[in-house]
Amino acid sequence: MNFPVTGPLLIGLTGGISSGKSTVLQHLRQAGYSVIDADKLGHKVLEQGNPGYNKVVKYFGNEILNPDGSVNRTALGRIVFVDAEKLKQLNEISHPIIEEMIQNEFEESVLDSNGGIVFLEAALLIEANWYKVCGHIWVVSLDPTVALSRLKERDNLSETEAKLRVGAQLDQEERLAYADVVLQNEGTHEELFTQTQQALQELKQSMNRNHS
Repeated sequence: MNFPVTGPLLIGLTGGISSGKSTVLQHLRQAGYSVIDADKLGHKVLEQGNPGYNKVVKYFGNEILNPDGSVNRTALGRIVFVDAEKLKQLNEISHPIIEEMIQNEFEESVLDSNGGIVFLEAALLIEANWYKVCGHIWVVSLDPTVALSRLKERDNLSETEAKLRVGAQLDQEERLAYADVVLQNEGTHEELFTQTQQALQELKQSMNRNHS
C-alpha cells in the first residue's frame, strides 16, 4: 500500500477481539471522520464474485459453503482457528485483496473526512504489517478475561473456541508496544467516548503545532 507522507493522515485503530473497537468507530464516525473497516472488507473477500471467493473455496473445499453457495464464516473459522497453517493460507489469500480495497477506500474517503484524517480499523493491523502505512497507532485495551467472556456471548462460542480465537491474535502486551494512543475500555461506553474525544483533541493540537 502507498500513502502520502505529508498531508492526509491515516491512523490505525486496533485491539484484541471484543475489545470495543466498534464502539470507538461509532464515535469517530459521529465526529465526522472517515473510517475504513478492514474486518468488514475481509468479509467482502468471501462474497461470491470477489476474486478471493474462488481461491478460498478451492483451498478449503465445499464444506465451508452454505446451501446457497455463500461462505459459512463460522465453519471456516472452526477450521482456521485450530490449524495455524490454514489460518496463514487464508490470510495469504485475503490480505492482498484487502490491501487493495483499503487503498481504494482511502483515496475515495480522505477528501470528505474531518481534517483529512482517516482511520483504519483492523484487528490484524500489526500482524498484517498494515501499521507501517499509518501515521499513528491507536489501541483499544480491555482485560483479556472480560474480552473472552464478551466474545463467547457475542458469537455464541464455547470456552475452547473463544480461547482459540483469542490465541490466534497478538498478546495484548505485544500490541500495546506499537501504540501511540491507548484507549482503556474498562468502564462505560461514555468513559470510552471521553477518552476518544480527548485523543482526537490532542491529535488536532499536535497537527496544528506541526503546521505552524
